Amino acid sequence: MLNYLERSVRSFKETAIKVYNADYMYRQFKYVVSSVNSKEDLNNWVKGSDRDIGGFSDAWLDVNSAGHARFHGYISQKLPEDTRFKRSGYAMVRTKDPKSDLVSSGMWDSSLYRYLAIRVKADRRKYFVNLKSDALVPTDIYQHLLPIRTPGRWETVIIPFNMFTLTSNSVIVASQPTMYSQKMQTVGFSISDRREGPFNLEFAWIMAINTDYTFGEVIRLSYYPEITWKTDFNKMTKLH
Repeated sequence: MLNYLERSVRSFKETAIKVYNADYMYRQFKYVVSSVNSKEDLNNWVKGSDRDIGGFSDAWLDVNSAGHARFHGYISQKLPEDTRFKRSGYAMVRTKDPKSDLVSSGMWDSSLYRYLAIRVKADRRKYFVNLKSDALVPTDIYQHLLPIRTPGRWETVIIPFNMFTLTSNSVIVASQPTMYSQKMQTVGFSISDRREGPFNLEFAWIMAINTDYTFGEVIRLSYYPEITWKTDFNKMTKLH
């Protein structure tokens, strides 16, 4: 109860400041979904792997020398002893479920922004960015391939929100309903490229952003195998 009241007071103060500054009258350029600057910030994250269901992959979440998050481990393709499982080899990390207070639900509104921006450094393995909203069942996640251009170096990755594809248990959903963007719950990363071996991904922050030319959500793009997850972000123009 004490933590609930403390969150409520903090949320009320933040809301009052926004109203005083008339922030609600103008679209914002950015919203920090999550940032990691110290070990304490990792308390806002959870991790998991197929070891949770009897598999043999390992995943860890700690901080690098600069104080940013380091998601790393080992992916094993060895199947659990439970014969119900036909494949294995995955690991994930995500923000914790939001906590409500007297003022807000703790969720955030991605419809006010056009892009998701991530400061990240990763190896050459295949990672996905995962988004979950309030309206989805637990296994339903909106995903996009993390487009790493410079493996082993820090870079800022920008993904349009309307390019995320709905999946359930890592399988693309045929109907592709619109994401309930006004109530976003969690964001995170996963790896399930079915390759045996170690992996390493570091990140500093995740933001929802606009640009000088774009504000708010646009019509959701349909899923087409030949273009989804293969966006040429270097050719993005003001029209996006």
